[in-house]
Amino acid sequence: MTVTRSASRLVLAGRLDDAAPLSGLATTDLDRHLVIDTGGISFVNSIGIREWMRLLRTLHEAGIQVALENVADVLITQMNMIPDASGHAEIRSFHALYACEACGAESSPLIEVAPHRAELAAMRPPSVKCDECGGKMDLGDYPERYLSVFRKP
Repeated sequence: MTVTRSASRLVLAGRLDDAAPLSGLATTDLDRHLVIDTGGISFVNSIGIREWMRLLRTLHEAGIQVALENVADVLITQMNMIPDASGHAEIRSFHALYACEACGAESSPLIEVAPHRAELAAMRPPSVKCDECGGKMDLGDYPERYLSVFRKP
């Protein structure tokens, strides 16, 4: 896994597994408002998600407010299966797999949460237009795999 960091932003890419260097990321030189971009995460296993949850918990306990942007498809599905996997973080945007029934194209567009908050809370995926044929794309899996995390109180 590669990590690009500044005091206010972490960008993670690669595999979120036992080799991911997450334990050293929660340091005292971080701002009180931290954005974590996980768009480059390509794989997640059980040890990786455990360490991810530990990182979010440590940041929360240190009083750091975390916002997640560009959340990778493989990570948002984990957050929907494991309730604590998003911790106290605010999810601002995420990727979800969509498929076009008309032409068979697939894509993983970035979904901005703010303009779709009500839809997401009601488990309705935002509509996406196919780049290939212009048709309507459908969420490529059950809404629960991507949207349950937005039903939090």
